[in-house]
Amino acid sequence: MTTREFICSSHTISGVMPGSPVASRHGFAERIEACGVAGYSGMCLHFRDYAEQRARGFGDGELRAILDAHGMKHVSVEFLTDWFMDGEAGHVSRRNEETAFRAAAAFGAKVINVGPDLGERGISLETMQRKFRDLCGRAVEHGFSIALELVAWGNVRDVDTALAIIGDIPNAGLVIDSWHVFRAGVPLADLRRIAANRILCVQVNDAGKVPVGQRSAETMNRSLCGQGAFDLSAFAATLDDMGVAAPFSVEVISPELAALDLNEAAKISFDAARNCFS
Repeated sequence: MTTREFICSSHTISGVMPGSPVASRHGFAERIEACGVAGYSGMCLHFRDYAEQRARGFGDGELRAILDAHGMKHVSVEFLTDWFMDGEAGHVSRRNEETAFRAAAAFGAKVINVGPDLGERGISLETMQRKFRDLCGRAVEHGFSIALELVAWGNVRDVDTALAIIGDIPNAGLVIDSWHVFRAGVPLADLRRIAANRILCVQVNDAGKVPVGQRSAETMNRSLCGQGAFDLSAFAATLDDMGVAAPFSVEVISPELAALDLNEAAKISFDAARNCFS
C-alpha cells in the first residue's frame, strides 16, 4: 500500500487569517522547515507570499533551494480571483496572474488554483467559460495547469457547473475541498463523474455537523481533520476508488490554529490528517 502524502496549505501554516495585511507572520524558511519536520512533503503557497519574499530580498533560486532542502516535492500556487472580470478588477487580476506565474516558475509548481465568483456579481456561465479558456491559454504557454475550486457559495458550487467551465481544455482541472463538498451538499457520487486526472488538488479539513451562519464566515473556522463531523473516510475512499493521484493538501483556516506556535501548528495539522486518513 502506498503511503499517502500530505502537503500544507498556505493558510494552515501562515499564522494569520485570510485578508491579513501580510501573507504570513512567520518567516519563509522557518515555515518550510517546520512543515518538513512535521512530515509534509509539499506546500501550496500564495502568490502574495512570493511577492513578499521577493520584496524582502529573496531571489527565486533561494526560495526554490529552501523548498528543496526540506523535501517539498509537491508545490502549487494559489489563489487567483476575479480572472473573469473586466475593468479595473480585471486589470488587478491580470497583475496578480503575472505574479502567480512568476511564483509558480520560481517554486517549480505546475498547478495554480483559482476561485469562482464569490461576490454574487451575476457572472454568466458563458463568461466564465470564455475567460477560463483564455486564462488556461495564457498558462499553457508557461507549462502551467489551472485548477478551478468548487466553493460552497458563489457561482461554482456543483460538479455540473465546474465541468461545464473546464470543458475539454487540456491544462484545466479542479480543486476538490472537503469543506466545500460537504457544506455545499455535493453527493460523493457526483465526484465520480470527474475524470481522475482532472482533480489537480484535493484539500482536506473538517467541521461540525450543523452549519453555523453564512458559509463565507463559517469557512474561516474549520477544524482539524478528524475533529469534526465530515465523513472524511468516505470522501477519501471515493477519491481513491477513482484513482485520484493528487496528495491531500491540509487546509485548516482557523483563528485558533493561526494563533499557535509555528512548529505546533505544523505538527498538529499533519498528525491529525495522517491519523484521519491512515
